[in-house]
Amino acid sequence: MSKVKSAICLTLMSLLIAALCFICFVSFDLPNGTDTYNSILTMTEKDADLGMRYGGAEDMSGRYLGGGYTAVYYPEGVISAEEHDTSLLNMTDDEKAEYEEQYEKVGNLYFDTEKIKLKDGKPDEDFETQFQSAVDLFTERYTSLHLEDVRVSVFDGYAVRVFVPQSDTAAFTTLSYTGEFTVKYGSDSSSATTIMPARATETIKDYVKGAYSRAGADGTSYVVIDFTKKGREALAKATDGAADASATAFFRVGENDALQLSVSEKIDQDSLYISNSSFTDISAKSSAVLIDTALNGTRTELSFTVGDTMNYHAMYGENSLMWLYIVYGVLALAMLVFFFVRYHLLGFVHLYTYLLFLCATVLCVWAIPFLTLSVETFVAFLFTSVLLSVSDVVTFEKAKEEYATGKTMVSSVKTGYSKCFWNLFDLHIVVALAGFFTFFVALSPLSSFGFLVGLTAVFSGLGTLLVNRFNWAILMAYTPKKGAFCNFKREETEDE
Repeated sequence: MSKVKSAICLTLMSLLIAALCFICFVSFDLPNGTDTYNSILTMTEKDADLGMRYGGAEDMSGRYLGGGYTAVYYPEGVISAEEHDTSLLNMTDDEKAEYEEQYEKVGNLYFDTEKIKLKDGKPDEDFETQFQSAVDLFTERYTSLHLEDVRVSVFDGYAVRVFVPQSDTAAFTTLSYTGEFTVKYGSDSSSATTIMPARATETIKDYVKGAYSRAGADGTSYVVIDFTKKGREALAKATDGAADASATAFFRVGENDALQLSVSEKIDQDSLYISNSSFTDISAKSSAVLIDTALNGTRTELSFTVGDTMNYHAMYGENSLMWLYIVYGVLALAMLVFFFVRYHLLGFVHLYTYLLFLCATVLCVWAIPFLTLSVETFVAFLFTSVLLSVSDVVTFEKAKEEYATGKTMVSSVKTGYSKCFWNLFDLHIVVALAGFFTFFVALSPLSSFGFLVGLTAVFSGLGTLLVNRFNWAILMAYTPKKGAFCNFKREETEDE
């Protein structure tokens, strides 16, 4: 390959690897101070048995300590089988008969037929539509929190299950509220006057633009509500006499107070910063997300209650994920030291191939729904990393043997690869088939281990037999002393 072609190929390969590494491993805070650019590894779903999250802060509010909480949201009129059976325990026979007549079982859930219409043992189409909207709404809300390892899924057909990290559970109750966003002002929530929207012909969007959370320099968390011109005027008018008779502003979603603000003076500003002593970063975010999605998110007519809540602890300890990263870092460093010491600059050939292998694996674990970053997938990745490294050593050593006999470097590489190609090809095929077979016959989590072994064995084979040789060709075009470049020696003193 000519030097010009090699330079073009090397530049493109370097840019590709740099871009993949950036996408996969680099996370940082955006200039607006509220959002974060998350890498693929950061967004990769992590097993709850692991500890501190990748890139986590050292303070308790920013750490994912492994494990977490699962809560189930039930639509109003829907209860779990456990709640149904528990309610029957202290009832008389007449009460039981009336209760069982009122509730009808659908799957593992019980539906209050006085509140929800059932047809052929299933909810009507309107309920189905509203429930799907509710699932979309909960997904929007929990995604907006930007918490790692959050998962929203449908549970038992007609309930919503949410998993959040161990760090905070304030979101559970707050984010269960559904309905229209309104602002009321008065001495108490029940008797307060609705000031936004003020008329039936208006909507809350005529008064409020949106909401978000902020953290002050002293660590205090705030919920910020942005008002339109009409909203600012309505709030200023309502609070005009607050200096003489203080009252409270109630920011409500449906029938629930999302926030309260004691008012002792007139409020006349475009943005209102609300905080209280109980606010944490997550609770402030939850309140802001609740308000903003009530304004701009998916709408649902269903109301929800927070049902079964369970706590999961990290099986391997609070910092097991951090230790996995440390172990991998040490092993990766040892691998690179070996290749660069033994093969000098030829180590870059292996490095380029390995980085492509690493990024491809991270992207697949992130993209494939049933794969998570876990001890099992980590061990599978280490196994095929060793497979790739050993395969590269075999190809290098075969070429080295040929070079020692006096052949040119081009001839040595070609002959060396031809001598080990089918052995390495067969090895990778056997490992891949064994991995996929394990995936099909084993139970989780061993199935995840098997699938990743099979998948990454394919990546390893492609890397060793194709990508590695290509990288070798483009890098070798830059040096006249090819033997010294690869740390290959032979009896002849001349180098081609």
